[in-house]
Amino acid sequence: MREPLKKYKGSLILSSLLILLPIPISFLCWDFLWLSPLWILATHWFCLLFAFRDPGNRQQHPKALGMVIWLCPLLSLFSGTVVGLVREDTAAGVSVFMSLLFWFFGLLFVLLGNYFPKLRHNRTMGIKTRWNLENEENWNATHRFGGKVWVICGFLCMACGLFPDRPAASVLFVVLILAVALVPFVYSYLYYKRQRTNGQAAPLKFQWKLAVPLTLFTLVFVGYVLFSGSMEMVYGDTSFTVDASGWGDLTVEYAKIQDIQYYDQDPSDQVSGMRTNGFGNLRMGMGRFRNELYGDYTRYTFVRCDACVVLAVDGETIVLNGPDPEATQEIYQELLRRTSRQ
Repeated sequence: MREPLKKYKGSLILSSLLILLPIPISFLCWDFLWLSPLWILATHWFCLLFAFRDPGNRQQHPKALGMVIWLCPLLSLFSGTVVGLVREDTAAGVSVFMSLLFWFFGLLFVLLGNYFPKLRHNRTMGIKTRWNLENEENWNATHRFGGKVWVICGFLCMACGLFPDRPAASVLFVVLILAVALVPFVYSYLYYKRQRTNGQAAPLKFQWKLAVPLTLFTLVFVGYVLFSGSMEMVYGDTSFTVDASGWGDLTVEYAKIQDIQYYDQDPSDQVSGMRTNGFGNLRMGMGRFRNELYGDYTRYTFVRCDACVVLAVDGETIVLNGPDPEATQEIYQELLRRTSRQ
């Protein structure tokens, strides 16, 4: 491992500095971005050490190793740009952000897809399936086919960037993400089945000891992401705070509340909108949003509760609710009492 570290010393230093570049820029511009580059840097070195330790990469194509070295710096610069645009929180900024998102992933897929056929058989880089890891012929065929799939999906992703505000573009983008992951996987399996039929590949035993805990971990993780999170209203003498898990808390001074309205049905449910910066799952949505009724606004709401309290605070809109209509009505009455608006 020392030899590749020494060989790529200059590139490794420069790539690490580029990953950290958003930190001083964000400090000068918006004082916001700190942890993301550090996490990306840790991921960068974790992937590099595994790639350099793999004996299969000792004779790897130099461009393939270069792909690993420069992937995380590109991701860090992109994430820094995205944070800056979202923080501006304007319609133009979000539109540009969506275009950049589509173009970034599209360009990434095109570049990776072109490199895939050059990847030599290894266990750390490329499209890895159980069938191609055990068979070099399967590996080469999967990467030739997968490279074409990634390039085609990449160009389609970039086409989505021409229509960033269209819901159909977002739907197609998600479909393309699934395609680059699943289509080569299925192709590798079908190639293995054809090899088995022709007697060119030995049968592979299913790894229950690995598959079962991995499947359970995946199910638990997905369940946690989709259904986790909580919110609680904490009332103080001069302000209230939405104590939220999964996203930052929200604090509002009573003196700055200009208007309070209660709705049995959130009026914005009938208009199109999107989350511009925040956290959302099947249980709740928190953060910054935009729709045709409120414009740019803040929302801390439970998904299954239709009722809501809408606040006008210094010219901005804040939408709140509880886990049910009764809890939402209590929030409304408590805010009326504390702002003396009964």
